Amino acid sequence: MAVIPRSPEAKFDSDIREINESGIEHVLQDVETAYLSDSFWDSGLIQRLTTAGSSAPALHVFWAAQAKFNYKGFLSRDISVKEMIEHRGDIHHIFPRQYLKENGISQSQYNQVANYVYVQQEINTKVGKRSPAEYIGQIREQCQSGKLAFGGIDSLPDFDANLEANCSPGNIYEMTLNDYEDFLGARRVLMVLKIKCFYQNL
Repeated sequence: MAVIPRSPEAKFDSDIREINESGIEHVLQDVETAYLSDSFWDSGLIQRLTTAGSSAPALHVFWAAQAKFNYKGFLSRDISVKEMIEHRGDIHHIFPRQYLKENGISQSQYNQVANYVYVQQEINTKVGKRSPAEYIGQIREQCQSGKLAFGGIDSLPDFDANLEANCSPGNIYEMTLNDYEDFLGARRVLMVLKIKCFYQNL
């Protein structure tokens, strides 16, 4: 005999009844035990970030974490992710889409969740279709020389803090096409750590 799945309304009613009977703390504890085990953080959530498209729920949770911690946008000194979300700011690719496309990378690969960041439009325009080694390397150089090329970050501590806030691997300023897959893998792990920290601070 086939099992008929419960409707969302029936599940909602069941959850409310359980919360009323057992208390919300007990119910949340059961949910955490069932769904948020070490395997979820170590592999399950990473798998959910191994997808394409900016509508992925896990990506929006990551951006919520950035907003909660008041992090600045990618390579931005002044404008936060929260402000960009509120004003429907621009979502762009760390490895520029055109750079990857011209090098034979498919749409499903250049639109990977781990390649997305909130970026100011003027910064994205300056980035163009250059590799991270070129444009992020240029930002790093301006921190050492004091001569601003684009963006406002002018010190290495601020540069490193911005990479950390946006979960970019520390050696992103050296990366080219051959590093793209390694970049995606490393960034997914960093994004999960940020989401976990966000969840634990709720």
